[in-house]
Amino acid sequence: MKRIITILVFTVVAQFCLNAQESGRSQIDSPSALTEYVTDETGTLTQTQLVSLRRRLRSFFDSTSTQVVVYMIPSLNGEPIEEAAIKIAVKNKIGRKGSNNGVLLLIAKNDRKLRIEVGYGLEGALTDALSKSIISNVISPSFKAGDYYAGIDKGVSAIISAVKGEYTADNTKYQKAGKDNDYGWLALMIPFGVMGFIIIIIVVGIRKAGKGGYVSGSGYSGYSSYSSSSSYSSSDSYSSSSSSSSDSSFSGGGGDFGGGGASGDW
Repeated sequence: MKRIITILVFTVVAQFCLNAQESGRSQIDSPSALTEYVTDETGTLTQTQLVSLRRRLRSFFDSTSTQVVVYMIPSLNGEPIEEAAIKIAVKNKIGRKGSNNGVLLLIAKNDRKLRIEVGYGLEGALTDALSKSIISNVISPSFKAGDYYAGIDKGVSAIISAVKGEYTADNTKYQKAGKDNDYGWLALMIPFGVMGFIIIIIVVGIRKAGKGGYVSGSGYSGYSSYSSSSSYSSSDSYSSSSSSSSDSSFSGGGGDFGGGGASGDW
């Protein structure tokens, strides 16, 4: 009986020491090697959420060659997030070789800190100011509400938009302040305007038919030509891209980072 108790005590102590050693790991001296586009060491995200984010980021890489990687850890153990982020990004060579178009979203959950680390090749598109705006206006509000998946998902969307040149800090503040509601009346009026236009066309057509002036085939043919000539064919290319993204593993080739980006908390 004493032997069993001794073994149990030894096992508990060994596990405690192992956990303490792992929790005290230095990301600066020994940065983690990442194998996925999204890695969560805190157990916060569900498997479904991880798969969705990983496939999305892999698909974005397949179509643009830009790599966005998300890494969530419990704590930085007192290390500055700026130095840890750049060490992790360089270690994993995030981005494509020669382009250095990589982005690391590093989240230290228990420390309530995060950083967007930007490779040299993207500093012109994803500036420090935009990175700060994404953290403050997009990610942090969801994190404060305890919805980490929403914060990461929205943050990834904003990063992708910035890389494409479609995101600006002004637009985010504008929407946050609720100023976009000033044009809500216009959105309501558009459907009524379209319905009115359709009714006018129908009435005119009926009158022409009644007068015998309507000739079969001489009506507006633009719709049929539009339908045949501009069917949305990119769905085929998206399908092929999606199939290739089923393998969500990550492998970097760039890794040239100079400290671009921004840090924040929540």
